[in-house]
Parts: sequence; C-alpha cells; structure tokens
Amino acid sequence: MKMRKKTVKTPVNKIKSLCLALFNSNVKGKKKLAVLGMILYIISPIDIIPDFVPLAGYADDILLPILFLVIDKMLSDETPSEHPTPIKEAEKA
Repeated sequence: MKMRKKTVKTPVNKIKSLCLALFNSNVKGKKKLAVLGMILYIISPIDIIPDFVPLAGYADDILLPILFLVIDKMLSDETPSEHPTPIKEAEKA
C-alpha cells in the first residue's frame, strides 16, 4: 500500500510551486504573467520605491508577502486539488 508523502508548506516549497505554475498548461495567461512578475521582482535588486525614502521605501517590501499570498490563493482557486504535476506528466511521456 502506497502512502502519500505529507508535503511541508514552507516558503521555498511555495516558491517552487509558483515556478511550476509557469509551466502548467491549466493556468491562464494573465495569471502566468502575475506569477512571472512576482518572481522577477523577488530576483531583481531594484526596488520600485528606494529604501532610503522614509516609510514608503519599506512599503513595497512589506507588500511582497501579501502579494505572494494573493497569487498563491488565486492559483489554488483555479487548479483542482488532484492535478498532475509537470514532473508526473513528463514521466508518462
């Protein structure tokens, strides 16, 4: 009897799932652009508002985790819980 591994929901695993959502054919184009924009903003060394601006400089850094939760919720609403992962799709081919 196979037991399903319990996945631990860490920030790294959530970012991996966002990266895999870029290659998922079930995710619509606008949602892929939102995920891509967020990943590029995380990687980018340039802030929208520089940190030396009082209060407003750190507002975009605080906004990032909130945006992450919104995009994660947006993707989880669209995709069913039992969807094949791209790795399993590749193993079938």
